[in-house]
Amino acid sequence: MRSRWLSPDRFFLVVILVPLLLLVAALIYYPAVSTFQTSLTNQNLRINRPIEQIGLENYSRLLGDDEFWEVLGRSLLVVALILPMETIIAFAAALLLNEKFPGRGLVRSLAIIPWMVPPVVNGFLWGWLLNGEYGAFNGLLYQLGLIQDYQYWLREPSTQIIWVAIVHTWTRFAFPMIVLLAGLQGIPPDLYDAAKVDGAGGLQRMVRITIPMLLPSLAVSLVVEFISAFQIFDVVWTLTAGGSAGGAINPFTKTLMIYNYELVFRDLRIGLGAALSYLILLMSLGVGFFFIRRLYNQGVKSR
Repeated sequence: MRSRWLSPDRFFLVVILVPLLLLVAALIYYPAVSTFQTSLTNQNLRINRPIEQIGLENYSRLLGDDEFWEVLGRSLLVVALILPMETIIAFAAALLLNEKFPGRGLVRSLAIIPWMVPPVVNGFLWGWLLNGEYGAFNGLLYQLGLIQDYQYWLREPSTQIIWVAIVHTWTRFAFPMIVLLAGLQGIPPDLYDAAKVDGAGGLQRMVRITIPMLLPSLAVSLVVEFISAFQIFDVVWTLTAGGSAGGAINPFTKTLMIYNYELVFRDLRIGLGAALSYLILLMSLGVGFFFIRRLYNQGVKSR
């Protein structure tokens, strides 16, 4: 009995797996359940009143609020700008890094540096680059003779969202690049050899072999990058939203996470902010389920 109890499988289960599951439950599942319970209350730290259960009133209040739909539309616009740019750049970079050339390992290491730098640092870095008075971007364009006067790139509200998308793409493109590069390396070379024998050109091999075989990897990268872009906060906050304690929030780049920050940490409407966080979660899960169901499963079936 003693030797059976101390078997390797049971030792792994008791000593390693159980504490890990308890840690995940304490750090992830308990806060998630607690947040959902809070979303069903009228908790507001600015008002000294007993906390009461109000059901789904917070959710209905958000869905009936014009500001919520405005912020949601802006967040979807950010996603619509970021996902195509990230996917195209990541796919092109993955194709390049999949080729054999001298120094490929060094280039691969350099390509992931923007992803390794924290988004807050990237936001402040790009804020310095785009500064209208001493920014390095202005200096470069001026030295090349492309501009005659320094430009205030972040002053126009209509271009702020575009710059947010560019900076976020710069920060995040390395992740889908790595995923797509792994997918490219998993494609059997025999398929390309057979296609060449049949007379298929480079574009035909790309359309009929590379892209269909990359659909599972593409689905994974799209899910992760959609969630990242949909829940964008750091880059927006450091680049255009002020970033100072008590400072005014930029209404032209207020996304869902900025709105959630405003509700919870500025207005102290904890119940309403918790409800908004669950709405963001449900929308992220819905889009993620769509990508996995359509692209990932289609790619797996085509293999």
